[in-house]
Amino acid sequence: MSDQQNKTYLNTAACGLLEPAVVAAASNFNNLLATEGSNRSEHWRREDEPRIRGVIAEFLGADARNIALVPNFSWAVNGIVQSLRGDERVTLYRRDYPSLTEPFKINDRNIQWLDDEDGFTLPVSQLHERIRNKETDLVVISHVQYNSGYRLDIKETGALCREHGVWLIIDATQSMGAIPINMQELHADVVIASNYKWMNAGFGSGVMYLSDAFLSAYPPAVGGNNSYREYDGVMQYRPSAQSYEPGHPNMSGLLLLEAAITHKLQMGIANIAEHNDKLTALMLDKIKDLPLQLIGPATMAHRCSIILLKDVNGLSDWLREHDIVVTNRGGMVRISVHYYNTEADVMRLVSCLSAMGR
Repeated sequence: MSDQQNKTYLNTAACGLLEPAVVAAASNFNNLLATEGSNRSEHWRREDEPRIRGVIAEFLGADARNIALVPNFSWAVNGIVQSLRGDERVTLYRRDYPSLTEPFKINDRNIQWLDDEDGFTLPVSQLHERIRNKETDLVVISHVQYNSGYRLDIKETGALCREHGVWLIIDATQSMGAIPINMQELHADVVIASNYKWMNAGFGSGVMYLSDAFLSAYPPAVGGNNSYREYDGVMQYRPSAQSYEPGHPNMSGLLLLEAAITHKLQMGIANIAEHNDKLTALMLDKIKDLPLQLIGPATMAHRCSIILLKDVNGLSDWLREHDIVVTNRGGMVRISVHYYNTEADVMRLVSCLSAMGR
C-alpha cells in the first residue's frame, strides 16, 4: 500500500494501518463525548460495551462471558502471572517477545526454556515431548513469533496440552486479525492480543480470552471496574474474566476495535490469510536468488506474512531511502504484508532489493 508520498508500507508487524470507517467510529464517539459528556459514556456502558463484547466473542468463536477487554497484552499477561500459585513449571521460548517472558522472569517463576538452532524454527518436537512426559505445567508462547514470523500450529500443540493436562497460554498479537482463530478448535486456555497490529484497531485496547477451566483453577488475583456487580443492593466482588478489566475502559478505542472487526468479518479472515500467504510466497520466490540473508527457509512452511532479513550492506538504509517502510531492529530487517498490500507493493520491494549494490 502506497501513500501520497509514494511510500510503500510493509510494516503491519509493527503497526497496522486504520481504515477510514474505523477512524470515524472513534471520532464520532469523541465528538459526542465533547457535547454530551456523561450521557454518552453511560450510553456506552449500557449499549456499546455488551455489543462490543459480543462482536469480539463472535470473532473468536467464544462465549462473551469468557472475554476480557484489556488495555494491552502486557497488562493482561501480568495479571495472569499474579493469578498463578508460583510453583508451576513454565515453558517459555527464549526468543519470544519480552513482554511475554519478562513477567515470569521478574516474578521468579520456575522457567524451562526452549531454544532454537537457526533463529527461526521452534523445537516443537522437544516441546511436545515435554508435554507428553508431563515435565511442564504451563506452555506460554506466541502464536506467531514477532521477529522471525514462525507460526506455531496451535491446534496440534493445544490438543496435546489438553490431553496431558498442561495449560496453554497464547500471545496472539502477531496473528489475531491475519489468521483465523476459533476458540472452539484451538484448545488454548488463555489467548491475549494487543489490537494495534494485524487487528488494525489502533493503540490502547487488547482482547483476552480465558477458558472456564483456567478461571476455576486460577481465579483472578486482580480486580477492576467490571469485577464488581450489585447483588441485593450491595456492590460485591465476583471473580470472572472481567476481573482483568482495569478501571474505566478506552471507550473510543473499543468502538474503533468493533469497527475493525466488522470490516474483517466482511472481508473474511480466511480470505485475508490466503491473500497474505500469496503475497508472502511471491516475495520469497522473487528474493530467493538475490544476495540476501533470509532467516528461515524460503518457503511458507510454518511461516506467516513476516520475512526477516539480516541488515547487511546497508539494507535498511537503502529501503528507507527508497520510501519502503519496514522495521529495523537488532541487526535485522523485518518485512510484513497485510490485506491492504498488493502484488505491486511486493514487486516494488523486489525491484528495490534487486537494484541494491549496482
